[in-house]
Amino acid sequence: MSSELAGELFRGAQVLAPQRQPPGTSVATVGAQILAVGTEEECRSALRGAGVTDPVVQDITGSTLVPGFVDAHLHPMVMCVFEQQLLLDEVRSVGDVCDLLADTARVQPDGAALFGFQLDGALLAERRRPTAAEIDAVVGDREVVLVCRDGHHAVGSTAALRSAQLIDGPSGPGVVPSGGHVDVATDGVPTGLVGERAVEPLMALMPEVTIDGLVSAMASWSDRLLRQGITSISAMCQTTAEGPAGPAGELEAFGWSALSGELPFDIQTILITPEPHEVLVGRDPSLHDPANRRRMDAVKLFLDGTLGGRTACMHHSFADADADADGAVAAGARGMRTTDDAEALRRMEAAHLAGLQVCVHAIGDAANHAAADLFGRLLARHPGAHRHRVEHASVLDDRTIEAFAEMGITAVVQPINLRSEAHWLARRVGAERLERTYCLRTMLDAGITLAGSSDAPIERTDVLAAMAATTSASVDTQRLTRVEALQAFTTGGSWARSTEGDIGTIAAGARADLVVLDRDPTDLSVALDDVVVRSTTVAGVTHVWHDAPPCTGRSSTGPDGIDPLSGTV
Repeated sequence: MSSELAGELFRGAQVLAPQRQPPGTSVATVGAQILAVGTEEECRSALRGAGVTDPVVQDITGSTLVPGFVDAHLHPMVMCVFEQQLLLDEVRSVGDVCDLLADTARVQPDGAALFGFQLDGALLAERRRPTAAEIDAVVGDREVVLVCRDGHHAVGSTAALRSAQLIDGPSGPGVVPSGGHVDVATDGVPTGLVGERAVEPLMALMPEVTIDGLVSAMASWSDRLLRQGITSISAMCQTTAEGPAGPAGELEAFGWSALSGELPFDIQTILITPEPHEVLVGRDPSLHDPANRRRMDAVKLFLDGTLGGRTACMHHSFADADADADGAVAAGARGMRTTDDAEALRRMEAAHLAGLQVCVHAIGDAANHAAADLFGRLLARHPGAHRHRVEHASVLDDRTIEAFAEMGITAVVQPINLRSEAHWLARRVGAERLERTYCLRTMLDAGITLAGSSDAPIERTDVLAAMAATTSASVDTQRLTRVEALQAFTTGGSWARSTEGDIGTIAAGARADLVVLDRDPTDLSVALDDVVVRSTTVAGVTHVWHDAPPCTGRSSTGPDGIDPLSGTV
């Protein structure tokens, strides 16, 4: 057998790098890297010069070649859990939810807690979420937890609320954690809805997840991401009860370390931790080995909640907040802060001084304003190069946009929200704030780097659907061009992860992460939702599905003007 280096030639396609390349461009790869980009003869010559005389030829005439997509913010262990539990995103009434719970309880008679995910009251016929009383009526004294789409709210059965000690029970009086809330009806009876830090005790009731189950679930979503053209990810992992998984997520980083080794993606791991030094302590080769596409170099913290749950911290009340008989807006209608300035700055400074990236969750305009102030204070004390980011950056005021641009803060955004929240977003934020909500165009024009992401499993990982959302935004002035949308999920995502030049581009010397599409996504005559991923190459290894249908996942668009529980983690 020849000892010749393995080489590959992609020929015949339009190449977007992510900008359009000249007609007739080909790409040559050797091992995990791109060797040359140019005409077919130039690429063949480069291969011969590298000692490759008989490359594998991928004739992709009529297709379009783009860089591998980057998802700069997802929750892999939560994705594993979602793959194994009840999914409620396709039910359409409270009755359907209750029927599903009753059926599941009958086939799982062991009494273990039942968990459901992706509950969205906006998409149910009754335009509300089920109550604890309705759940109790079909499952009796069984623990049931239904997690809302935003990941920051949940509905629990009475038994679950008692077991989590959120309401009075045999073990003592209920205690609501600081930074959380338990909804109570006018008669003083809990409705079942809890929010923010009060979700964490409910998540602790989740039945034990087996290793076999996690392995199977990870294989499932990994395959889906490859079919969607994703080759690089930034993975959020908890180390304590702080985070969307609550106490159940305390071992997320450990599980991720044990199970992620065989995944093909370039992986950045970001720890959700109150103690940034844990990033350095936990740097074993499974999570931090830059030569093998693994880095653990960042810390995430939360400043507020979500738009869907009305817990995003806002300057002014939500436009659809309830008012009492005198017209006064209900308490908490401006959302809430989940970490105060002093604690947030402590964590940010510790991470910054350790040379780590700081990732701040901020959704409401007041939270983003606070994030800008905190970054300003941090960088005034410790100036110098950095790659800090704000996660979501959903609603912004002008001064915050200017501050983020001046300081070089990257905005890690989830454009798919423009589609999944379209049925309620204007009603929630109001006309005046709508143009400042998901203001991708304004941020880009101000000089802010946009990094695309999904926040999976809260949203779909389908990059092409997300690109479509950016180019048909609800506010015309905030739309991106298709090339700009592609850049957000390639060069922008790579910048956010400090892998620019190596990932997110088609250029000599870059990683051979390539996606073959059946048509040009920047062609305005082509509907982005109709574009099909034909194959995905990760570090020179090609996964081919030439005959596969588009992998678009679920759609969550609902009717206009209704009251949802959608949002972001």
